[in-house]
Amino acid sequence: MDGKLVIDDLRVQELELADGTFAYTILWPEGATHREADGFLRTRQPGTDRTYAFQLVDHLRWLVHEGLTPASVTLDDLYRYMGAVGAKVPGPYGQPWRTGKRPYGHSALKLAASCL
Repeated sequence: MDGKLVIDDLRVQELELADGTFAYTILWPEGATHREADGFLRTRQPGTDRTYAFQLVDHLRWLVHEGLTPASVTLDDLYRYMGAVGAKVPGPYGQPWRTGKRPYGHSALKLAASCL
């Protein structure tokens, strides 16, 4: 984790399990677990859940930014999101996202697509 405190936004939370390993989940700003994200992350293999959690939290923040929910998002919305994070897509893809950050590289785009 990068050590930055996140307030008033969805965030990734690291959890230490009884056996000393770690699991990752996503919390709403008020501290409640994001149920859909947590259900998805529980199906990931140990060692990949952290990577998926950070990809997923970026997407969930984008959904909030766009006024969408996991239940209302469409394939066209996902197409726009992928364009917003760096995929080469024809046409406009909406408002700038991840301001001040580099676009995702090829591997990160593949990971984001598999996560979505």
